[in-house]
Amino acid sequence: MSLSSGPVPESSRLSFRPPKVEDASFYNTLMNEPDYHRFIADRGIRSDADAAAFIETKTLAHFAEHKVGLWLVEQKETGAPIGACGLVVRDDLDVPDLGYAFLEEARGKGYAREAAKAVLDFVRENMDLPMICAITHTENHRSSSLLLKLGFTAKGQRYLAAYDDTSDYFEFDFNRDRA
Repeated sequence: MSLSSGPVPESSRLSFRPPKVEDASFYNTLMNEPDYHRFIADRGIRSDADAAAFIETKTLAHFAEHKVGLWLVEQKETGAPIGACGLVVRDDLDVPDLGYAFLEEARGKGYAREAAKAVLDFVRENMDLPMICAITHTENHRSSSLLLKLGFTAKGQRYLAAYDDTSDYFEFDFNRDRA
């Protein structure tokens, strides 16, 4: 499955694109980092073949169905993939969810903030959404802090059946910028 090229978020240091099955090795590494398992989920990815199947049946299928998803994020300077960032449509939530994950070696350099801001700008300029949300593991204080710095408002917690767990819940209101 491949996707037609269309508009994607942009930032000064980062490039965004839909993932390809050929990105399986990167996804295998990312999805097996300890913080990914702790704060996001253990998706059972244990090999590049598992990651390739996940990209094709989950990630690209999500883009095909919803026209948004988690873009692969690369450093412009090197072309190296460092994470994923974008919007996820979840059955348990009323609005799309900003999601992101970055390799441990890419953390602490402002990439998550830059990527998330680029996605917010993309939504503001290209989509007719009055609001998006974000969820974080209740112990992921670093991610919660980032969301607040980006202008999200903490709105308590939500139980998500897909995770069979409660997550901290945040909202970003695009209309407040227009008021």
